[in-house]
Amino acid sequence: MYRISLSIALFLLLINTLGGQIKIEGSYISPIKAPYSFSGGFGELRRNHFHTGLDFRTAGKIGLPVYAVKDGSVARISVSPSGYGHAIYLLHEDGHTTVYGHLSRFHPAIESYVIEQQYRLKQFAVDLAIPTGLFPFKKGETIAWSGNSGSSGGPHLHFEIRDTKSEKPQNPLFFLPGIQDKSSPLITSLYLYPLSVNSHVNKSSKKLRLETVTSSQKTSLKNLRLIEVFGDIGIGIQTTDDFDGAGMKCGIYSAELFVDQEPALSFKFDHLTFDQLRYINSHIDYEELIKNSRWVQRLYLLPGNKMEIYQTGSGRGVINLSDGKIHSIKIVVADIFGNSNVFLFKLASKKFQISESKEVCTRVFNFNQPNNFENEEVKIRIPEGALYDRLPFDYHSESKKALLFSRIHQVHNQYVPLHKPYMLSIKSDAIPQKLQSKALIVLIDPAGKRSSVGGEYQNGWVTANPGIFGTFGIALDTIPPTIRSVTIKENKTLLSQQKIAFKISDNLSGIAGYNCEIDGSWVLFEYDAKSGTIEYTIDRKRVACGKNHTLFLTVKDERKNQAEYKATFYL
Repeated sequence: MYRISLSIALFLLLINTLGGQIKIEGSYISPIKAPYSFSGGFGELRRNHFHTGLDFRTAGKIGLPVYAVKDGSVARISVSPSGYGHAIYLLHEDGHTTVYGHLSRFHPAIESYVIEQQYRLKQFAVDLAIPTGLFPFKKGETIAWSGNSGSSGGPHLHFEIRDTKSEKPQNPLFFLPGIQDKSSPLITSLYLYPLSVNSHVNKSSKKLRLETVTSSQKTSLKNLRLIEVFGDIGIGIQTTDDFDGAGMKCGIYSAELFVDQEPALSFKFDHLTFDQLRYINSHIDYEELIKNSRWVQRLYLLPGNKMEIYQTGSGRGVINLSDGKIHSIKIVVADIFGNSNVFLFKLASKKFQISESKEVCTRVFNFNQPNNFENEEVKIRIPEGALYDRLPFDYHSESKKALLFSRIHQVHNQYVPLHKPYMLSIKSDAIPQKLQSKALIVLIDPAGKRSSVGGEYQNGWVTANPGIFGTFGIALDTIPPTIRSVTIKENKTLLSQQKIAFKISDNLSGIAGYNCEIDGSWVLFEYDAKSGTIEYTIDRKRVACGKNHTLFLTVKDERKNQAEYKATFYL
């Protein structure tokens, strides 16, 4: 018998479909003009989060008009070198807020207001709450232009619809008209996981990956054969979807797992919750992602997965096949338009005594309680809720290497995900007092490359809060950032030039901030973290023509090392 509740009902798609179209709620329009093409869908799998909107492709260009999808008033404007970059939040009377991200520039009235606030605050990155009614827009009016700002991987428009009261992102495809899709999702491989001590898949205690083939909205195993299993088994799938066969791999809308016609688990992406997005690391096979760059969605729940998108019984998708019988498995994946793909295969329950494997670990950590480990050189404090499952925790240390001021500490491994950061304290070797403020913990990858985790020195220890396991040590950052001029040189005449630009970078701890003044007055340099560029569009109302000017730029890193650049130019 398998451990699932027989009372669990088939979840129903809350949509009406006809020929690949969807029933639309409300009177919204698209934020950009047709034809529509997408590079990302709602609920799509991303590093450490699910995607909370639709990514409209813009043909590799910036500067396409972005329209208000419904009458509303601007409630918030944010500008950041990361995240959504330049973004507008538009409040609507129907209880929703729409979000437009990675913009290149705002409507002129908004642009002028934002620049005024940036000069008032003397900072590029701002997050502004806007008084209701200050910037009203009618449906179809241009509010901004598309771009590539923030953490965007290429020109596109990120668009969200949120429930204003709860701030939960809603699936935009329930709201936007004119979008059609007649192509079905694909299932490209099957994963089977032995989950208990006596479980096996084809006489092995290791997970098994099987390739599939798809034909006419149906999937089957590439090599048809009966698979022998025993005990508690978990199932996972690699699956993708695109919009109308455009070739852009996006995420699915829903998945269902049946065992002998009985539902075992289902999920769908109607809406998401921001404080649950990191549960993606338990939803997927995290180890498979890190080792092989494969996105595998589990059709069973790890014990610490508390996300609310699932319907399941007491077995939480784990099926127990210990009765010696053959069982029929059905997996159905679908998009929001009702296009589906059905995958049928069989599993034969057959007992086999596998050799007992001994866990090599320092101690066992439980997912539902705090876990601590320490010795004379390291202290580790993992809070309750940081782990998704029981963990045979492993730790060891090695002698220090060049440029490090501690032993090297292997804190478990990079293949186990964490839901929360943990405290890591490492004892330092004798660091001169004048350099103690420059100490930080670094993560060391298999190739020996170091990246900063941050941290603070106190009483011979450096303490940080990493969000991943791995190999760590203490390093010093005493080197200031670098500044490279792109457009300006000492005593240069700037007549036709419209911008002043610099490349800034740091060797370890990262850029903490920058400040630039012309003739002693602060000027607005925009920061593109992707390219490491800061750029000032010359404002001739603030910088007068026909005279010499003095520019003074300072850039600091996270360890307060500072670089300076001075130049005199004629405008």
